[in-house]
Amino acid sequence: MLYSLVFAIGAVQAFIFAFLLLTKKPKNRADKFLSAFFFIVALYFFNICSAAFYLWEKFPDIVFIISLVALSFGPLLYFYVISLIGKEITSKEIYSHLVPILGVYLLIFPYVFQSEDVKLIYFIDKFSKLPINISIGIFLQYLSAPIYFIWIIEILKRYKEELKNIYSSVDSSNLDWIRKLLYGAIIMWTIDILNVYALNYTNIEYPYIISFYIKVVFMSFIILIGYNGIKQGNVFTSHFLITTENNSKSRDSINKLIPDNLAEQHADTLINYIKNEKVFLNNELRIQDISIKLNIPVHIISYVINDKLDQNFYDLINNFRIEEVKSRLINPKFENLMIVAIAYDCGFNSKATFNRLFKKYTGTTPTQYKNRSHH
Repeated sequence: MLYSLVFAIGAVQAFIFAFLLLTKKPKNRADKFLSAFFFIVALYFFNICSAAFYLWEKFPDIVFIISLVALSFGPLLYFYVISLIGKEITSKEIYSHLVPILGVYLLIFPYVFQSEDVKLIYFIDKFSKLPINISIGIFLQYLSAPIYFIWIIEILKRYKEELKNIYSSVDSSNLDWIRKLLYGAIIMWTIDILNVYALNYTNIEYPYIISFYIKVVFMSFIILIGYNGIKQGNVFTSHFLITTENNSKSRDSINKLIPDNLAEQHADTLINYIKNEKVFLNNELRIQDISIKLNIPVHIISYVINDKLDQNFYDLINNFRIEEVKSRLINPKFENLMIVAIAYDCGFNSKATFNRLFKKYTGTTPTQYKNRSHH
């Protein structure tokens, strides 16, 4: 009974999240996809609850709802993330993601015409005793979500690199929280796949409660994704327009438009401007801000940073910030300030990011650097 109660609570919570997102004002396309995602999560929970009351004995065709849920996790989360980072989703793309779902449904559709005894095998016996088309359909259902999760992780990695060409700080908009939670979801989904395989294709016997715990942990990751998604809001501004502009002008084409000596001149102008004006102290500095001040197009500055300085905008600015921190750490004028206060004054938004970058660029921690400098 506890088993059912836990998932009943989860189902109600998921429905509440879906409702909150649908009634949110203003709401965007990402909110709608996340709401649909939560509705599917609620169905997943209710399906597990229904098993405790043996509803499948009266309605064995519930297998089609189970299939819909399993096949919808990945696409809906994918559409949510794509919308969240500001990429356009066309109707054609949505339809293309529906094709695999339709394919699996066509594969398992003959289940409708099976006898009641055969249908109940799905719920009470090993999948290996099912017709081959049903077994393949189940296998594809279990593959769908982890494939999408891995795909989303790769998209977020590329997105983070794109941000670094435009922003000097990416902590609030890099969506690392989704990536980390997806790693957890993938691990638990993989464990669940192994669990299903062990139960259905081997003679291993162990308590079914293990399956319960696996599903609880997996759904915890999913709920956390949704909960953080409700708090997240939009993370994109105009950076994808800029990125599109950058991508549309390849290095070769820009190189033809800008002589090498002019690119070198722009590089010197850029470095001198950043150093002399100390614009890196602005913790929200963007490449557009420098473009406007220097009256040099964004794609030219981006090309100069990438090609002539061999780094991205994020690394360039944070290098200057680290150098400024280093100079202040050994300056008696700042000896009464805490290291983290100096970091914030030098343009960092996050203590964790500052510590990570300081160690990356200097090979030592800020405290070690300060203590060594004073001896």
